[in-house]
Amino acid sequence: MARRDALPQEFIARLVELERSYLRSSDPIRRSGFGGGAERWREEREPILDAIEDGGDLLDVGCANGFLLECLVDWGRERGLVITPHGVDLGPRLVELARRRLPQTAANLHVGNAWDWAPPRRYRYVYSVHDCVPLEYLPEYVERLVSDFVEPGGRLIVGAYGSRSRGVEPFAVGPFLTSMGLRVAGTSYGGDPAVSRFAWVDRGCP
Repeated sequence: MARRDALPQEFIARLVELERSYLRSSDPIRRSGFGGGAERWREEREPILDAIEDGGDLLDVGCANGFLLECLVDWGRERGLVITPHGVDLGPRLVELARRRLPQTAANLHVGNAWDWAPPRRYRYVYSVHDCVPLEYLPEYVERLVSDFVEPGGRLIVGAYGSRSRGVEPFAVGPFLTSMGLRVAGTSYGGDPAVSRFAWVDRGCP
């Protein structure tokens, strides 16, 4: 599949506005784009860890202020997992907050547009929400994450968040990945009814 060079400018403008809206709050959860409180935050995001079997490096694509990474490291420790956080986000002010939040691994946090960012290395685990790009770009985006971001033998985790208050169900990431011809290695969800969904695919070893 031939890759498009850039995301639409109107989409980039919405991402820039997201950074501004996140920074209007001092609450780290709201600065991560979530307004449902700490209990739901964990309930709807901890299932990401169901895809992480043996610890290792985790890249969060669209890491915002790094709070999700911090939580996954802490929650993972409770499961006996040692996770080293890495992240990339388009918003430089959010990345600066993430570096302050995770000072011991600040060098692992980067400013960049996930669509055309060149990662300095590949990672055991890569996590991204599906709406980091417009839906029509998602197949190309997933292919690039697997080929350029995930190390051989590693795993791409794709997430989707709905909205309980607006009655919006999360995007069906598992069936979408299957429709691309990818083998889904596992799925998980958070909330009852599910308001977050996660599915993952493995990159084979050479």
